[in-house]
Amino acid sequence: MSIFVKGFDDISSEERNLLDEYFRGYEYRGANFTFLANYIWRTMYCLSWEIVEDYLCISAGRCDAGERDAVMAIPLTRTGSYDSEKLKKCIEICKGKFEQAGIEFALGSVPGHMVEIIENAMPGMFEAEHIRDLDEYVYLKEKLISLSGRALHKKKNHLNFFLRTYEYEAKPLTKDMEGDLLELTARIKEYKEMDPDEVDDLEGEYDAIVEMLDHLDDPDVYSVAIFIKGHLEAYAIGERLSDKMAVEHFEKANGAYRGLYQLVCREFCMALPEEIELINREEDMGLPNLRQAKEALKPEFMEEKYGMRLKA
Repeated sequence: MSIFVKGFDDISSEERNLLDEYFRGYEYRGANFTFLANYIWRTMYCLSWEIVEDYLCISAGRCDAGERDAVMAIPLTRTGSYDSEKLKKCIEICKGKFEQAGIEFALGSVPGHMVEIIENAMPGMFEAEHIRDLDEYVYLKEKLISLSGRALHKKKNHLNFFLRTYEYEAKPLTKDMEGDLLELTARIKEYKEMDPDEVDDLEGEYDAIVEMLDHLDDPDVYSVAIFIKGHLEAYAIGERLSDKMAVEHFEKANGAYRGLYQLVCREFCMALPEEIELINREEDMGLPNLRQAKEALKPEFMEEKYGMRLKA
């Protein structure tokens, strides 16, 4: 069952171009506001879309929950602005579609700087709840490259240890590296599956990485592969979010090499176009170790995320 009439499978070139107009029509900043971010996760989150009142509306809910937990993203504009009356009508129509499906209507992962847009369109109608686990970490590219300053001293020590100890080669990922990349990903996934809470998410992530490999030639997709003694031991893949911001969707490294995570992050940043100044490294999902690691890199700011539900 899908809330909206179209899915992300079998997208035509015309539909892809149309969707890109919406994703690029406003400075959304969130990691999920690109075509590829939706396309690669479509099978895990049963994503569907529809144009309603000239806004792009997308619903997502974990497929294993039968869409009972489905929510809608904030409607996307392709004009660079929002019209309160049209947006209100759009939301009311979408609310009806959710009700028809027997699902409570809610907006999910609304960027903090956009909550006011919804409130202006429907004053007093929604309750907004900050969801810390979904907040995304945004860093200055140059800081991730240099790791300069007292606050990043430990990270810099790890990087320097790696540089003193190992020889490596960094180059862009290519499709012919797929076998090595998936083997490394499977090894890391197998190690992490000792935590049962992460198993399903890791399975979905594995599938999304496989999907992403088919888009390495996209000019707005950036990647780096790290080879040590001829073996692939780390990689990172991301894409452009806006003129000055990129998102790093995936980063994997063999933890047996001290400093390798710092190195692959640095090399990914160095591979980005000069005009990119900020890197969104996505959320920590409430995982304590991941939160500690992301906080330790001292983000420039947090891209806050909110859930919005209609008041009773």
